[in-house]
Amino acid sequence: MPRTKFTHSEEKLALFATDEIVGVLLLGPERWQEWRQIAPLLEARGLPKVDPLMGGRYLPAVIGFFDHLYGLDRGGGPPLAPDGVEDFDGWRERQKRRA
Repeated sequence: MPRTKFTHSEEKLALFATDEIVGVLLLGPERWQEWRQIAPLLEARGLPKVDPLMGGRYLPAVIGFFDHLYGLDRGGGPPLAPDGVEDFDGWRERQKRRA
């Protein structure tokens, strides 16, 4: 899975980062406290939760969550957009006509 480089100092962070560190990484030092309200909303969408044993969120999984959210885990192509309702019945009819 491709990894997004948020900052050059990412390599210096622990694999399990506290919400303060994750907040600074994602929102910057001025806005990190907003992360406390944002994190529970994103957890409902699949953001990795704080591991009680390790005392933080697994940082590669957090980055992977945002890569997926913004379509960056699709091999470097642009994010996919829905192109309409699928018509599987019509497809089957076209396949029968070709045969």
